[in-house]
Amino acid sequence: MRILLNPKWTTLVVALLFCLQSLLAQKVITGTVTDQTGKGVAGVTVTVKGTSTSTQTDADGTYKINAAEGSTLVFSSVGYTAVEMPVGTGSSVNASMAAADNNLSEVVVIGYGTARRKDVTGSIASVKAKDFNQGFITAPDQLLQNKVPGLEITANSGQPGAATTIKIRGNTSIRAGNSPLYVIDGVPLDGRTARPEAGTAFGSTPTSNPLLFINPNDIAQVDVLKDASATAIYGSRGANGVIVMTTKKAIAGPTRIEVGANWSSNVGYMQKYKVLSASQFREGIKKYSLPATLDAGGDVNALDEITQHKLSQNYALAFSGGSETGKFRASFLGSKNAGFLKKTALDKYLGSFGGQYKFLDNKLSFDFNLIAGHYTEDVTSTSNNAGSTGNLITAALNWNPTQPFFDAGGLYVLNKYGTANPLALSDAFSDKSDVNEFLGSITAGYKITNNLEYRFLYGINHGTGQRLINVEGFLEGFPGLSGQGNAVIANAQLTSQTFTHTLNYRANLSSSLTLDALAGYEYWKSQYGVGAISASGFNTNLNQSNRVSIPYTSIMSNASTQQPYGSFTNPLTEIQSYFARVNFGLSDKYFLTGTIRADGSSKFGKNNRYGYFPSIGAKWQISNEDFLKSSTLFSALALRASWGITGNQEFPAGASQEQFSLGSYNSASQTIVANPDLKWEPTTSFNVGADFGFARGRIYGSLDYYKKKTTDILFQTNSIQPAPNATYFINLPADLTNEGFEVALGATIVNSSKLNWDFNVNYSYNKNMISNFLDVNTGLPLQINTATIDGQGVSGTLAQVIANNQPVNAYYLKPFGGFDASGNQIIGNDPVFAGDPNPHSLLGISTSLRYNKLTLSINAGGAFGYMIYNNTATSVTNINGITTGRNIDQAAFNSGESKSSGVGASTRFLEKGDYVKLRNATLRYNVGNLGRYVKNLSAFISGNNLLVFTKFTGFDPEVNIDKSSNAYPSRSIEYVPYPTPRSITFGLNFSL
Repeated sequence: MRILLNPKWTTLVVALLFCLQSLLAQKVITGTVTDQTGKGVAGVTVTVKGTSTSTQTDADGTYKINAAEGSTLVFSSVGYTAVEMPVGTGSSVNASMAAADNNLSEVVVIGYGTARRKDVTGSIASVKAKDFNQGFITAPDQLLQNKVPGLEITANSGQPGAATTIKIRGNTSIRAGNSPLYVIDGVPLDGRTARPEAGTAFGSTPTSNPLLFINPNDIAQVDVLKDASATAIYGSRGANGVIVMTTKKAIAGPTRIEVGANWSSNVGYMQKYKVLSASQFREGIKKYSLPATLDAGGDVNALDEITQHKLSQNYALAFSGGSETGKFRASFLGSKNAGFLKKTALDKYLGSFGGQYKFLDNKLSFDFNLIAGHYTEDVTSTSNNAGSTGNLITAALNWNPTQPFFDAGGLYVLNKYGTANPLALSDAFSDKSDVNEFLGSITAGYKITNNLEYRFLYGINHGTGQRLINVEGFLEGFPGLSGQGNAVIANAQLTSQTFTHTLNYRANLSSSLTLDALAGYEYWKSQYGVGAISASGFNTNLNQSNRVSIPYTSIMSNASTQQPYGSFTNPLTEIQSYFARVNFGLSDKYFLTGTIRADGSSKFGKNNRYGYFPSIGAKWQISNEDFLKSSTLFSALALRASWGITGNQEFPAGASQEQFSLGSYNSASQTIVANPDLKWEPTTSFNVGADFGFARGRIYGSLDYYKKKTTDILFQTNSIQPAPNATYFINLPADLTNEGFEVALGATIVNSSKLNWDFNVNYSYNKNMISNFLDVNTGLPLQINTATIDGQGVSGTLAQVIANNQPVNAYYLKPFGGFDASGNQIIGNDPVFAGDPNPHSLLGISTSLRYNKLTLSINAGGAFGYMIYNNTATSVTNINGITTGRNIDQAAFNSGESKSSGVGASTRFLEKGDYVKLRNATLRYNVGNLGRYVKNLSAFISGNNLLVFTKFTGFDPEVNIDKSSNAYPSRSIEYVPYPTPRSITFGLNFSL
């Protein structure tokens, strides 16, 4: 009998048999991935080549994956050379991965693209996630402290979320625009924050960090661009250096879940300001023959009472997965950071979502990233410019340690002995800000040919903020506040947008010559606006025995006096740019990079609409020469040199335009006189450096020498009379020079399967000087007053100046000559140049010691060669205060000073700022896998700000209270700051 098969069924049967054969061919492959020493490597991505099937190795380097016989497994990990291994007849495939020699094969992010480390001619430092600082991190810049030579990151305040001062290779401008340009996933930021800046009844409080809306756990890599070869591609915004942050991207493979949680508590002051205890205060009453009534009979510690030790919490979650043609990553962060001082906190709720998708045989690609966040800041009264009252730290330092805080009826003791009750001040003051911010971008790319690709990027950063300030009227002794109360409602909005088009051509022109060329166009715009209303004269909470929990900002109509709503919007800032870069590589030994950018900015005067910023860099990879290839001494050796011009246009929007301020109805006044010739500040810089490696890459490092000169200094002056009383911005033909060198060294001291010890140190030296700082009309030397001293008896006293042939912000103080026979201060009549507030040397030290599953990581750093002015000692804790019942510092008490000495600002209060700080120490235990689902579990304990070694007597030598004047910055002045706490953190991390 003959059986006839339908052709359709025949095809189906064949297809089913083929699928069955493929399924049967699949088998479970296990193995271990190790490094050169035999130690297991965690986090290695294992992929079946040509498929979307992948997994990652566990903490001990083991893995498990389904693969067919005859297929190929690809092993890849950052810092290692990728390995391919075939799948044979067995069920086990082990792999050994070699570390990329001195990380020369690693990818660094440069302007508008990426490059291999060994191809880079400029001075670029990269910090990857595994090398970030640990502990309780509130903003991404904290990840970098002490990690990069030449990068100075100063915590201005212990307030959680407060801004930091960040400088790359010194001061490039005499104005406040010295911060680097931030670029997040290719999108340049404005650099400001949407939190409204509003003055309180007691002055202005520290500004907030502009990076608070970015989850530190999402940062994969940070590249710090320092010299002109690296930064000139950013033109008029590159003079202060560029910090490029790249967020974590999706990994192809099955859905992966990462979980992290940590809990932290502040356990005390890192360094406490030394004032008299109750017993010492009683000794002072006798020593200075003061009335016995100053002894109130108690024993309190105000500095301890204003602090809190609440638990801070961080919870992080991330999802990722997909295939090589379509993958995604999403992350979430919930954070509640309790501040060290009572009623201060930073709460954050952040989310991100990104994806990468490819079409048309991978020719067309779409990448998108969205970061959204909401954060709330609770700030206490720690103003930058408070006088003798109104600052919580002032109140705590001044409080009579024998005076209880409460009376017999449980109410606050108010206005006792001429100082505020610190607990009452904390209770009566409220300053809460809510900010919503997002950063979104979408990138489309199309490969026109295998060598030529077009890319378009659109990015937007938008933030809105509201700030509510309340000061209750039950406080006594504050004119204009007591018996009335004050309230402020402020709103702000910040929006910047970027449109970027690039065309990139990469090709091997011959067997030895490579070309990487880039051309692009960019349009960037930004606008900022703020509005506020204030009121006083409320009829609630004017008596502490009868208070209600309704803030004044909820009942503004109740106030007897309301200031009209005031608003201000910056003129729109626009930058239109054309740029190009070309990289040549010859025989993997000789590299040449040239860039040019033309920036047209609305900030420039109409006669200087465009600025041009060229650079050139060269590199000689000596270790690839035949005479060194077989060297047993050098594993890597290269020389670099670069020259270029960058710019700084960080001056007020509309500075070149005529501007008016509208006051009350029908009134207007001119505020800025137009200058059609106003232009950017150009900085010409030269850099020469060397990269090296010894002992097969186990010892490695770099050396750099640089010199940069800023000319056409932007200067703010008053208009020439007769004319309106307005500001006039001009460019002075002065020079600001920064010169220095940097050293970075790293070593793998021990590297075995059980024991591993890595050590890294970096050191940098910089000196700045301003010259030819002369009046354009008279030719005489100019001098700008920048910082002033605050406090009763010294308010408005000059402290720092910008002057010819001096470093920026040089101290300018009257000399202190000791004490006379009566114990009074001897202070000279005329001020003199008294020292440099800019650190000359920066030091960073990091080490990691692992034994089996236990790892100890330590990060320390310091600054040297500068002076700090102790404004707190000048006016807050001076000896004269004890006569009116205020506490004083121990240094004054133990000196030969008389109680009638008086208050005076002088060189007496200049102190050496040199310090070394143990910034973080973390002990981590890698548990490994728990059961079937929990992977790579690790637990850690971490301490922040554990120790500081310094002769400075204030709270923290790492301080920079904002005492700026007319946008000219101050530097290294301590004035009753929010103290730096010591903290302990416990945490867990694992994946599913």
